Amino acid sequence: MKHQPLLYLETSIFGFYYDEQPRNAIRRESVRMLFRQIELGILKAVLSPVTERELNKSLGANRVGLLALAELADMLEVDDQEAQRLAALYVDENVIPQAYAADALHAAYAAVARCDVLVSLNLKHLANEWVSRRLNAINMREGYQLVSIRTPEEVVQYEE
Repeated sequence: MKHQPLLYLETSIFGFYYDEQPRNAIRRESVRMLFRQIELGILKAVLSPVTERELNKSLGANRVGLLALAELADMLEVDDQEAQRLAALYVDENVIPQAYAADALHAAYAAVARCDVLVSLNLKHLANEWVSRRLNAINMREGYQLVSIRTPEEVVQYEE
């Protein structure tokens, strides 16, 4: 039986579902394909209380739609204190700035839940090679598996 990777959905991807800016067309389409594939059961996705809180704070016309997208993913059930401890290490070791501690929490929840991939469009603090390497060095040291950090276009299933 083929392993179905577990995807952690970070908050940044949700907004692109409704983004109509021409410059974001490729990202919008990959995000929409991602959610279609989650809905169809092709991909398995989870989110954390952090993602849920951030989406619940959203305002505007798309709030209901954003929350509906979140319903397609399962809620993680992991040790919140362990996720907070790991996130604090990411911040203390200057991988993620203190001002963006929520990003550290996203990465920590993905690691503690043993997700295969953290899906993000946060290119500055998460979805870039240098942050990924440093986060995973801490994850390995702390006894967690490597978490691949990828954009939606990198994780959707493409037909041949």
